[in-house]
Amino acid sequence: MEKNRTKVAVTPCAGIGQIFGPITREVGYRLVEDLYPEQTVLVCPPALAVDIQEDIDFINEYSVLVLNGCKDRCASKMVLDKGGQIDAEVYLPDILKQEKLSLHGEKRSKLGSKSELAIQKMTENASTLINELLQGEKANEA
Repeated sequence: MEKNRTKVAVTPCAGIGQIFGPITREVGYRLVEDLYPEQTVLVCPPALAVDIQEDIDFINEYSVLVLNGCKDRCASKMVLDKGGQIDAEVYLPDILKQEKLSLHGEKRSKLGSKSELAIQKMTENASTLINELLQGEKANEA
């Protein structure tokens, strides 16, 4: 089935109990609410997990960008488990490595300056991929 290329379904990881979840969720909010409000939809990981039809429709109808926070890649696993296809991924550990950034000392309850830098860089990478997906280009993993 050909996907509707007018929107991108942004799927952040859940990151329960880890700092990665708040970071990827913040990236998702910035993309969907601030940068691309007309061209994106936010997939809610808990809603997808319990088969909420709207979120399943998002991953089936639109190109899917996953924002994975750690090696478990839960966002990817959830999309695939629900029958979706991943069109692009931004992987937080790659961003941290590229930027030579450590999140040591950061708290998930109150993100600090290192987390903010990670959010900014992850958002920049995701923006590039969203533009590629909207233009129908093959997005690369970042």
